[in-house]
Amino acid sequence: MRHQTRYEIRIADEETKLRWLIDRHPGNLELRYYLLFLLVANRRYVQAIKECEWILARHADDVIARMWVGVLDRQRVLAQTRRAIRRRRKRRGSRLWRYVCGRE
Repeated sequence: MRHQTRYEIRIADEETKLRWLIDRHPGNLELRYYLLFLLVANRRYVQAIKECEWILARHADDVIARMWVGVLDRQRVLAQTRRAIRRRRKRRGSRLWRYVCGRE
């Protein structure tokens, strides 16, 4: 198991508090937005998209949730691309590596 930093512990505590508040006030969009921003700031894009989907299921015309779905979808694609690049860094001669570095 990985050792958690103080920041990660504080964020986990903050998320727990937010979820507790959301359970008590399920219709409060401001709390959901705050949770969404917390998830995005910590690069937890899949959970943030699920939160957006929950908001959109209940408020189909919510502009903020629609905007974040688009942003998070792009972030997820970028994260997948970065992981693929890191896996290939061992083989620096690969075409993908040369393309990303601008050598092709």
